[in-house]
Amino acid sequence: MDSVQLQGRTVSTSGERKGISGSTVKIAAVVAMLIDHFAAAVLTRQVIANGYLDAVRGTENQIISWLGENAVLYYGMTIMRMIGRLGFPIFCFLLVEGFQRSRNVRKYALRLGIFALISDIPFDLAVTGRFFHWGYQNVYFTLLLGLLGMCGYAYFGKCEQDAEKELPGILRMFLTVTGVLSPAAFIVVWMAAPSGYGAGRDLAVTVGVVCAVTVLALVLYGRKKGLRHVQTVCADVMVLVAMMFLAEYLRTDYGGMGVLTITVMYIFRKHKVTAMLAGCVVLTLMSVSEIPAFLAAIPIALYNGKRGLKMKYFFYAFYPVHLLLLYIISVLLGLGGIVLL
Repeated sequence: MDSVQLQGRTVSTSGERKGISGSTVKIAAVVAMLIDHFAAAVLTRQVIANGYLDAVRGTENQIISWLGENAVLYYGMTIMRMIGRLGFPIFCFLLVEGFQRSRNVRKYALRLGIFALISDIPFDLAVTGRFFHWGYQNVYFTLLLGLLGMCGYAYFGKCEQDAEKELPGILRMFLTVTGVLSPAAFIVVWMAAPSGYGAGRDLAVTVGVVCAVTVLALVLYGRKKGLRHVQTVCADVMVLVAMMFLAEYLRTDYGGMGVLTITVMYIFRKHKVTAMLAGCVVLTLMSVSEIPAFLAAIPIALYNGKRGLKMKYFFYAFYPVHLLLLYIISVLLGLGGIVLL
């Protein structure tokens, strides 16, 4: 019997929760990713081969003429890339879920690291047509850095809750100072890289303002939550900035904003839809083209928290395999030599 009558209502007793499982959510993300990467790796090459770059460098009439001949291809590619915006935030959400549920986080991180290396050549081929390109790294590296960040947050959180695990005073002082300075340090690197350290005064003012605001916020926050919690927050900020810096330095897919997206979802992890929406806000701040990512909240709202089908290694392997196949398709179409970066 799957239901009983209780106060005039039918109540389910089967123990099954309505909605979709984690494997179904992953399949939705994989499909979105495949659509996006087909448009990026194959259709974008075709658009370039059809003279897109020459058209945009020409007059307005040349652009209109080119669009008249290639409208279906160009707008089809654009729509497919918009659909693809759903993939990354879902994978970030599932990473946060996996971190909370994993019995062995070290093995989880190791798998991400191994598949990041395995995916490197297929990713480089799909993007540049070359076996190795050190200037851009695949999204597994971003997810790995996000996972390492969550490990740091969890560790410092345990130290705060367990009085016996209190960190040495000198280390706590170091974490506090670093937590105040690290946002400013990241801004220095981020602003100085494109300008070649040219805007010295503006940079100094920005750093000073960031430090002052950070100190003020920590003082006000500490009066309410206590010094120990402030030190934990500073440690979390230090870890976040370190992971974002590594993502920017390695030039991983989605970069530091991708790591920040994972962190924001982790902060709001108790409310899954809120976590997804907050992560999408971060992505939209990175680029307005990420606005369609907000639609990813729909499958997350339907997610019932259950694992579903056991297809773990299929999802891991799908990323490098599909990238390699897309590059092969490009080669068969005579487009393999076109570089997308």
